[in-house]
Amino acid sequence: MLDDISSWDVLVGRIKGRWDKASLRIVPFSEAKDRFAAGAKLCAEIGGKRTLLDIKTSRAKDGGWICDCGLLSTEIAESLIGAQLFIDRSMREETKDGEFYVDELFGVRVVSESGVEMGEIEEVIETPNHDVYVTNLAMIPAHPDFIVSRDIPQKMIVVRDVPGLLNDSE
Repeated sequence: MLDDISSWDVLVGRIKGRWDKASLRIVPFSEAKDRFAAGAKLCAEIGGKRTLLDIKTSRAKDGGWICDCGLLSTEIAESLIGAQLFIDRSMREETKDGEFYVDELFGVRVVSESGVEMGEIEEVIETPNHDVYVTNLAMIPAHPDFIVSRDIPQKMIVVRDVPGLLNDSE
């Protein structure tokens, strides 16, 4: 099951370059402490081709990671520069109650307190103060002033009836 990397779809990083012979320099998109530790497995995808990487040793360096994945040559390492790194969903850490991963929001229905359908979340924009949920009908600040409730397992978010949140001109 985990050996079939074709279904691994959680993006956790990118290979930035080669380091000292055939080690890889990785830019992480994941804050999980053991994501790039020795023994971790990653799926590298570049040019539509996927390769399973098994991290032998790693160390933190300048906000990223230097990982030895047992690659046999500098040429192989260089061919992976720019690759996106994925894991299987089952490899993610469990979230605490009320917490969720951003990708779990995609497809969640947004409804106003009065029952007006506002579409499904298609995009999440990160801003310095709070995220913004984007549907085909609205952009909703992910802030307590706007969000009444989130039930991610049931794929439903209820938002306050705020004038101007929807295009009310119709």
